[in-house]
Amino acid sequence: MFIETAQALIHGDVHTGSIMVTPDSTQVIDPEFGLYGPMGFDIGTFLGNLILAYYSRNGHADQGNDRKAYKKWILKTIEEYWNLFHKKFVELWNKHKEGNGEVYLPDIYNSNLLSLAQKRYMTNLFHDSLGFGSAKIIRRIVGISHVKDLESIKDASKRAECERAGLNCEDDPEGKMPI
Repeated sequence: MFIETAQALIHGDVHTGSIMVTPDSTQVIDPEFGLYGPMGFDIGTFLGNLILAYYSRNGHADQGNDRKAYKKWILKTIEEYWNLFHKKFVELWNKHKEGNGEVYLPDIYNSNLLSLAQKRYMTNLFHDSLGFGSAKIIRRIVGISHVKDLESIKDASKRAECERAGLNCEDDPEGKMPI
């Protein structure tokens, strides 16, 4: 799928350490892995890294800070990230639906089928993103390139619990995980 799906120019290594955010701007660094590929890859790898951060929090909890507020913030961020991306993507699609006719005939997307095409595309993109995010979670736990969120948990048994929860996407008794 990866090589056959050149949907966009993607970063190829998006994670929380490659995105610098201020109130006024967002900068993405380390573009050396950039390539044309499936859009769901960057979306999914970023979501996967946030999910890893979520599951690592229990390993950093102590009597003074149970990390519940931070976990809640991560879940909110995951949900807002996808919802904002979805909204902006569809807005841009609608804004440019007229096109210039070089790629497709404008009449195709000026019918009542546009919203159906958008819904299907975004649903497929979401599913692709979840698949790539899941692969990222597995690679970062089982593979050789780990994440500091988990590696910095000093207690090996706590770290193993967090890794197991991440691999199973469990420990969400309230059903708060937005994906």
